[in-house]
Amino acid sequence: RIQILFEGTMPATASEAWEYINDRKKLIEYTQVTSAESFGIAPEKLGIFEMNLPYDDIHAFVLDMGKTILDKIPEDVASGLVWEHVGSTSIPGMPGAWHPDAACFTKERNPPKELVTALIDTGFKFIGIGRLHKYDLWFVKPITEGFLKGFIMKVHVNQWDSDPCKCLRESRDRCTNDKEAFESYKNSKVEAAAMFKAGNAKGYKVAKGKCAILLEIQAKHNIIMPIDLANLD
Repeated sequence: RIQILFEGTMPATASEAWEYINDRKKLIEYTQVTSAESFGIAPEKLGIFEMNLPYDDIHAFVLDMGKTILDKIPEDVASGLVWEHVGSTSIPGMPGAWHPDAACFTKERNPPKELVTALIDTGFKFIGIGRLHKYDLWFVKPITEGFLKGFIMKVHVNQWDSDPCKCLRESRDRCTNDKEAFESYKNSKVEAAAMFKAGNAKGYKVAKGKCAILLEIQAKHNIIMPIDLANLD
């Protein structure tokens, strides 16, 4: 739920989102009172944990969304962006929630305005700093049609070769290519699934995040979760 603590307005346009991204104080204040769940998960889709997610279909959906967004951006800007499928749904055979994640990696810490505009124009909402890293920005879109209708898609936006970028990519690649890592993360998710099914999404995320493989990767890339929203700089 969105708490009525933030004294500004929610950024509805690309220009407003761009203003927040470039005003660190305003961005931090905004981030402290928003959550992905505030932006359109259908009530009947809450708490659904799937043991057999359709990887190929979700992967194609994520790549198609990336093409839609990048096609809206001038070539000279788009050529400096990298769009990838990340998160649990990017790991073939990994159980979990149906909400797909993508990442758009940029040359600079702050994304180009053209990317922000393309995301907003495609129906994404800017929800501020993500829970992975203080320079990881999140955009969220309710999915309104197709096999993922009622779920949400999240896009991480951060700088190429930054710590959050390395963490997202290595977590995916390690669990995809290393059977021991895959089983470790899978077991953590399955053990935590009861909390998710009971509506405790936060507890689920904390519990699955205690997986030894994830903690090892996070430590390697200087990721401390959850980030301290009250003391961001």
